[in-house]
Amino acid sequence: MKEILEQDLDQDQHTQRILKHFVGDIRGPKDGPTIIAVAGMHGNEPTGVVAIQRVIDILEPLKEEISGRFIGLQGNISALLEDVRFVEEDMNRLWVTSILDKVRRTPFESLKTPDRAELKELLCILDPIVLESPDEEIIYIDIHTFSGTGGMFSITPREERHVELLSQLKIPLVFGVEHALVGTSMEYVEDAGHIGFAFETGSHETKEAEENAYAGLLVLLVAAGLVPANRLEHFGDYYSYLMNKVEGYPHKVQFVYKHIIEEGDDFEMLDGFQNFDPVKKGDWLANDRYGKVFAQNDGFILMPLYQKQGNDGFFIVKAVE
Repeated sequence: MKEILEQDLDQDQHTQRILKHFVGDIRGPKDGPTIIAVAGMHGNEPTGVVAIQRVIDILEPLKEEISGRFIGLQGNISALLEDVRFVEEDMNRLWVTSILDKVRRTPFESLKTPDRAELKELLCILDPIVLESPDEEIIYIDIHTFSGTGGMFSITPREERHVELLSQLKIPLVFGVEHALVGTSMEYVEDAGHIGFAFETGSHETKEAEENAYAGLLVLLVAAGLVPANRLEHFGDYYSYLMNKVEGYPHKVQFVYKHIIEEGDDFEMLDGFQNFDPVKKGDWLANDRYGKVFAQNDGFILMPLYQKQGNDGFFIVKAVE
């Protein structure tokens, strides 16, 4: 795809912008999965882009030993440049079939927000791979960070092929949140019949989140069969690092509650909550213009909001077998 776009550089005035989404694209000589890692879907989450670049750097010298293809992409470049979650619209809530259809049909100059232009550019890259290769093994990772603190985790459907692959990373698997977050890019990939999940790696713009993303991607590449573990320098160290980071967290949890922030709520999370902190129904978690916000369920808190942009105040999950 990248090579085709480069060949058409003179024909399409937007090709230059589309090419900027590529962090790297490495195809090995042997058959294997196509792994697509996207970071910076939210512009205040740049650490995943750095982690993807590090993966590209370590894979480049091993190109002839790779089975499959690794594509690294950065998402909302306009928002990344401004260090904001989004410019006018949350791009990771726009991957709804009707909106995608409208974005594909609308000329670049007529799109109503910069975020939709970024989406259209990504679709120029992803559609030919995700939608036109139904029999190809495609694994899509949407890398994110969060405004709170606490352990990393993945958001994934509770399907056997997802659980089998992601269990090798040992990070907590969060089921059901994908149904509460409408319009994410993993939904687009899932609807096309491929494996898609979100990897929440740590707090915004921290070295720890970058290391978590890098270690997780390396373990995923090995688990998927893209590259042998013994060809990745210091793989054992990063595997041990990842295992230590997730020790003590529940392995599988189910979404049970999301606190939705509506316009004018003046929502403010109480200080000090971290991912997987246990909560009881009735615990005081936040305030808004109407008073105190209490937990509606027992469980563990997830993704408490400590930033201005966003309308998901917090989630509550419970451990499952």
